[in-house]
Amino acid sequence: MKKVLPFLLFTIMACNSQQNTDAQKEAIINFLQEDAKGVKTDLKIEVSELEITDVTVADSINFLKNKYQTEIDKAQKSINNFKSNIHSTEKDNDSLDNSNMDDLARISANNSLIQLYRRGLEKSKAKLEEAEKQKSLSLNKYQDRDKNELLVKKAETTFSFFNPRLQTRQERTDDFVLSKDGTEVLGIIENGKVRRKM
Repeated sequence: MKKVLPFLLFTIMACNSQQNTDAQKEAIINFLQEDAKGVKTDLKIEVSELEITDVTVADSINFLKNKYQTEIDKAQKSINNFKSNIHSTEKDNDSLDNSNMDDLARISANNSLIQLYRRGLEKSKAKLEEAEKQKSLSLNKYQDRDKNELLVKKAETTFSFFNPRLQTRQERTDDFVLSKDGTEVLGIIENGKVRRKM
């Protein structure tokens, strides 16, 4: 009896896990085949792989830090490039002769470039400031929360479907956001953002 009990528990857990997976596959299929108005199109979707992972507060914090750090680094690099261009163009002007007509034309062209670079510099500084502000606002939402708190589940899903335009089956892999309990599809991740039904 002692040997049978662990096997029985394992079997029950495996059945529950399979039922959860089947329900999640069905929820994803319904999400893909039904638009926001409830119109359903049978695309003959078949899910071949489904990997469910938890997304915690810590995961969200790491994602946001990386996302905004990329934006901050890009803005900072742009600022450095504009400053360097301004410096080298001003240095070029300093080396030119104000009494020479050709040099005067070049100085005038350089001054126009410097103005262009300064406008670009101001825009880049504004982007840097906005990225830093958004990073701070986004991270403050999680300030007093438990890092291990479950927010949602992510379902990496490989599925095939019938494309009616091409009259053929196609396969793709997408990430879906599921509710905490995994029963409802909240959206699909496209270009790093969650898209809900249209």
